[in-house]
Amino acid sequence: MDWIQLSLQIERNQADLVSEVLMGLGSISITYSDAFDNAIYEPPVGHMPLWENVTINALFHSDLNQKDIKATLLEICNVEVLTFNLLKDRVWEEECKKDFHAMQFGKSLWICPSWEKQAQLPIGAVVINMNPGLAFGTGTHQTTELCLQYLDANPPKNLNVIDFGCGTGVLAIAAAKLGAKIVLAIDNDPQAVHATRENVADNQCENIITTMHSEEESDFGKCDLLVANILTNPLIELVSLFAKLVRPNGLLVLSGILKEQIDMIVNCYAQYFSNLEISSKDEWCRVCGTRKY
Repeated sequence: MDWIQLSLQIERNQADLVSEVLMGLGSISITYSDAFDNAIYEPPVGHMPLWENVTINALFHSDLNQKDIKATLLEICNVEVLTFNLLKDRVWEEECKKDFHAMQFGKSLWICPSWEKQAQLPIGAVVINMNPGLAFGTGTHQTTELCLQYLDANPPKNLNVIDFGCGTGVLAIAAAKLGAKIVLAIDNDPQAVHATRENVADNQCENIITTMHSEEESDFGKCDLLVANILTNPLIELVSLFAKLVRPNGLLVLSGILKEQIDMIVNCYAQYFSNLEISSKDEWCRVCGTRKY
C-alpha cells in the first residue's frame, strides 16, 4: 500500500490544535521535528518539549482528498502552506538494513547485525551480535562509541562490572566478551531491560551478565568498573550512589555529556574520583576516573 505524507511548518503554540485536526481528518501517525534542526537532549521526565518552529509530518492513506484537507486546515488552524508527497510502499525491514552495517570500535571490538556475515570480519574480532531496536545504544551514537572504544582499549579482564543505564546492553555485552568476570546491567526503563535480556541471550552471555530494573530491591555490591552512558543531570544525581558502588581504586566511565556540561561533571565527581580524563567526539564527551580511597 502506498501512503501520502503531509508536511507543514507551524509555531509551537499551534501544535496541539493542528495535531488534533489532522487526527480527525484520518491521519494514522504524526511526527514532530524542529524546523531548524536543533536538538533537545534532556527533557524533564513526563514532558514532551517542542521547538519554537515545528515541522509536522502526518501520514495518510493514499486515497485522501487533498483539497478537503487543505480547506479544513486553512479554516480551523489558519495554515495554508503545506505539501503532499507520495510514499511508495517498501519492505521497511529491508530499508533498515541498508543503514545499519557491521561497525568497528577500537582495534578488535565489532557490532554486527544478524544480516551481515561475520566471516567477512578480521580474524580475532570480538563480535557483539545486535540489531537496531527500541532501546538506546547500538553503537551509532557518539556516546556509545566513546564507551566502546574505552572498553576495547582497556579490556575489563576478571573485573566485576556495572553497566548503569544499560539501554540495549551493548556495553555490558562488550565487557563480558572482553573478559569481565561478572557484569550487572541496570536500567530504569522496562523496554531497555527487556532488550538487554534478549541481546544477552543472543550473545550467549547469560552466565556472566545479570540484568535488572533499577527499582528492584537488590544489593548491587561493589564493582571494579562502572560504566554509565546516560545524561548529565542523572549523572550528577547519581554521584553518591556511584561513589558507593565503585570500590577504592576502581574505575569509572561516564558518557552522555555535552562539552558545555563537562565542568559540571568534573566538579561534581572530583570529590570522589581522581585522575579524571576527558575524551570527546563531536559535541559529546566521556569522563574516566579512579575511585579515591
